[in-house]
Amino acid sequence: MSEPLDRMVDRYLTVMVEDHPGFATFLGMHERDAELGDFTPDAMEAKHRRQQGLLNDLDAMQLTNEGIDAAIDRALLRATLKRGIFEHEVLRTHERMPGSYIGAALGGCNSLITKEFAPIQERAVSLLGRMREVPGVLSAIELNCREVPKVFATVGSQMATGGVAFMKSVVPAVAESVPALKAELLAAADEAAAAFDETASGLAAMAERATAPFAAGRDSYDWLLRESHLLDFDSRELAEMGREMMADTKERIKELAREIDPDASWHEVMEELKADHPSKDGLKERYLFEMMRARDFVVEKGLVTIPDGEKLNVIDTPVFIRGIIPYAAYMPPGPFEERQHGLFYVTPVDEFLSPDEQEHQLRGHSVHTIPIVALHEGYPGHHLQLVRANACERKIRKLTWNTVFVEGWALYCEEMMKDVGFYRDARTRLGQLKETLWRAARIVVDTGLQAGEMSIEEGIEFMMTEVALERVNATAEVKRYAGHPTQPSSYMIGKRAIMSIREKYESSAGVSFSLREFHDTLLDLGSLQPKLVEIALGMRSVDEIR
Repeated sequence: MSEPLDRMVDRYLTVMVEDHPGFATFLGMHERDAELGDFTPDAMEAKHRRQQGLLNDLDAMQLTNEGIDAAIDRALLRATLKRGIFEHEVLRTHERMPGSYIGAALGGCNSLITKEFAPIQERAVSLLGRMREVPGVLSAIELNCREVPKVFATVGSQMATGGVAFMKSVVPAVAESVPALKAELLAAADEAAAAFDETASGLAAMAERATAPFAAGRDSYDWLLRESHLLDFDSRELAEMGREMMADTKERIKELAREIDPDASWHEVMEELKADHPSKDGLKERYLFEMMRARDFVVEKGLVTIPDGEKLNVIDTPVFIRGIIPYAAYMPPGPFEERQHGLFYVTPVDEFLSPDEQEHQLRGHSVHTIPIVALHEGYPGHHLQLVRANACERKIRKLTWNTVFVEGWALYCEEMMKDVGFYRDARTRLGQLKETLWRAARIVVDTGLQAGEMSIEEGIEFMMTEVALERVNATAEVKRYAGHPTQPSSYMIGKRAIMSIREKYESSAGVSFSLREFHDTLLDLGSLQPKLVEIALGMRSVDEIR
């Protein structure tokens, strides 16, 4: 243990709690549950200065006899601080992405409803405080957001429209359960809804006249690969990897499709599989069934140890993020929460769409791909991995998550579960390969978008043509990619890295290799960059980060 480093981690946690009350609620620290925080320009600059001060002090810190774990923790904290500073100074997310303010307001309110860490009466008091701060948070958009690209304004407008629905449909149900606060909750919800409605209109108008480019740029993308994810390749090399992965996966898809129907193309076979989907009323139940089947399989085969006390609830995706989450997503429990209960979001069919459009949405939920999504989000994927990470004794590893590891683990699980016999037939295996192709295509679209070589519409067309996504779902996907450089690519990068780590681990263990022991060891390290995982497991020298 390193006392100076431990004190620095405590300082970092204090800053994060003070500057981001909504994040503090997620973590399981509830001192500021009634606040959303200050988003004025002066406050945003002050938050930036605090991050820079932490990084300066971390770099100036002299540590003696630093062990491997402390070296990893310092590298992890440094990468986290540098990423936050880079997003402020270079990517300028606070000036270009109005959705970040809307997400902070809605996420802060929603977490008080969905996370049952205290009686609803207590949480409702905090919810009331946060709803009253919503208009102030939204007013910061006009103060901060100057050169907003069209796609970010559009996404923000859609989120704000979802905010109106949230305040008018979700909050009243809470108010009914707390009669003493009902009138105040409904009044605050009405004021917040009006603010969201005004913001939605303003951002829609902004989108009409927006001309600013959305692309981060190749240099910024390469910085993220190198400094945030600690990878040793650049965006051009990554794009080539993506194309190679697509070509390899397509060949395997074609071969398996011929086995299913020798007279049809793989596209035709895939379209036939899409037609086999649940009803819109049975969608959530089918995901729940497959999630529990995957959990039972993990236990039966002894693939990885499931912690005691965990739970995963399947619920509808919050209305304010359905426009960028077409299928499903996962919200983990906070690392300091006593109850380790995660949320598995399933996006319901949009009731305002025409019957034909609703059918197109449902075709993205084939019964042959739902098992893959369920294990990806639940067991042994995100939920199991992040609950294990939450139990890590090293505090900084509770506070940071590297998307390459997190998404890579879940995608690795899709392949691993095939290897151990989870998929029941060739159609589900084809669904799994289609999901792999989709993740490989994300690399091509992600790098193309951020390098300024691909437009939003070209990205949508690519996902429709190359991966057979439905337009409504492809549109939601690509809009999300535009605002999160490297995240869409992290799935395949991480899967490849974890498979490489496993090969090295298995080679070293020889005949004594145990899949459960490898998985438990890997997950107990936390959600680290693959390079840091290799150092922790003795596969690389710690001198690479000292």
